[in-house]
Amino acid sequence: MTALAGLDAALAARAAPVALWWRDDDAGPDDLRLDRLLALAERRGVPVALATVPAALTPAATDRILASAGASVLQHGVAHADHARPGERRIELGGSAGPTELQGSVVAGRVQLAAAFGRRFLPVMVPPWNRMAPEVAACLPGWGFRGFSGWADGPPPVPDRLVRVDAHLDAIDWRGGRRCLGADELAGRLVTLLATCRPGPFGLLTHHLVTDEAGFAALDRFLGVVQDRAAIRWAGAPDLFGGAV
Repeated sequence: MTALAGLDAALAARAAPVALWWRDDDAGPDDLRLDRLLALAERRGVPVALATVPAALTPAATDRILASAGASVLQHGVAHADHARPGERRIELGGSAGPTELQGSVVAGRVQLAAAFGRRFLPVMVPPWNRMAPEVAACLPGWGFRGFSGWADGPPPVPDRLVRVDAHLDAIDWRGGRRCLGADELAGRLVTLLATCRPGPFGLLTHHLVTDEAGFAALDRFLGVVQDRAAIRWAGAPDLFGGAV
């Protein structure tokens, strides 16, 4: 069975339409690949949530994001700096940096993004490497955050006051040399997700800074595949997390 036939069969087996949302990480630097991503989202009419690193944000990137009507902004840590202790996996919001050390910079980043993007900014934390210490996560509501987005079924637990909407479908094979997945591979992985019978929404995760020409072409084709199927609908981050501040 082809990936597309498998997708149609998986969709037919579900009682309700499937919600899909799109998160792209590491926005902030002035890079032509951000233009490419936003142009693709606009042409396909798909809303995209840009997890933006406050310390990396440039005026040019700010202008490009504001000019893209379907783009919203989430907060991607502070500076994408690694605070892991020896032997630990990479982490910015945890490790050797606890809540006391992080509070000022995290809140300053939220204030910065809100000032730069206005109602386009949603107070949602996306931790770099999808990793955050539980004691830091517990502080997010008090630091002015309403939502959290990480990797599906991954740590940390978050307070009930936070709306959690994760990513499930990574367009990059990080262990395979940071290879961009093809459109059929993305469709096949979506079929696997649908087979778990989760209610959704399912999150597509991209990283424009490591997406090459083939990767953008595959992403374009995958978005087209999704748009051709009435049983899948795109959801915007403002709908999922509850709009702006």
